[in-house]
Amino acid sequence: MALKSRGIEPFVTLWHWTIPVWLYDAKGFATPFAVKRFEIFVEKIVTALGSDIKFWVTLNEPEVYLGASYIKGQWPPQKRNIFLARKVLNNLLFAHRSAYKIIKKINPEAQVGIAKNNIYFESAGGFVNNFLTNISSWFSNRLILSLIKKHQDFIGLNYYFHSRVNYGFGKNKNAKVSDLGWELYPEGLYNVLGELHKYFKGVPIYVTESGLAVRRDKNRSWFIEENFKALRRAKGEGVKVLGYMHWSFMDNFEWDKGFWPRFGLIEIDYGTGERKIRPSALIYKKLISEWNN
Repeated sequence: MALKSRGIEPFVTLWHWTIPVWLYDAKGFATPFAVKRFEIFVEKIVTALGSDIKFWVTLNEPEVYLGASYIKGQWPPQKRNIFLARKVLNNLLFAHRSAYKIIKKINPEAQVGIAKNNIYFESAGGFVNNFLTNISSWFSNRLILSLIKKHQDFIGLNYYFHSRVNYGFGKNKNAKVSDLGWELYPEGLYNVLGELHKYFKGVPIYVTESGLAVRRDKNRSWFIEENFKALRRAKGEGVKVLGYMHWSFMDNFEWDKGFWPRFGLIEIDYGTGERKIRPSALIYKKLISEWNN
């Protein structure tokens, strides 16, 4: 494979929120029909790629999909229904467990997990804030992982958000923000890694996403360097964090926002297709080359 010939270990994601029209018309993951079709899809893809792929991510951020599609009603199918959300969650988790078994049957040496978006909830102190922080961390960060703990060889961690809890959420200083208005808080990566280590001790962790949308590359080098400080600190305290993937390699289509947010280490001119390496990419290259040294 082209990636492996260049010393790159691929992590293949099987589902990243896409719902084909035919599946949408069949009510998507709100029905067992989707699970059966997903099982067929997984078997075909894993059989085709065989032993070339060691790492499989079955689902990307199922909780984000549920929240945007069935709680807020922003993404297809735009249905605000908490009971339907629960049904979809159950089907997604069943789909993951089925995919896990299928992958292991085809390639017993494969490593299988999901990519989970975790938030660093930081309490401002006091009983109420501590309670809100703990309950939010449980539901947002640990519940889904707990429900699949017997069917995960690793945890894929996606980290973007920090929420300071002070009789409400998001009471952040926002000293630095991305073009999307998201606070840049790389030290929170250390905290979410620590939380995963505390509750899922021994399970390897790969940071499958962490990044920022900034058009002029502002703060990206700083952000990556600070993330690596957090990684090394966590690793030094016994957290089994084995890898880090920056989001993203190239500028991309960002789901409901289009092409304007610029997440890439590589800049894309959408008019000509020209690609340019941003300075932050060279910082990232240096840091990953030093990771095991």
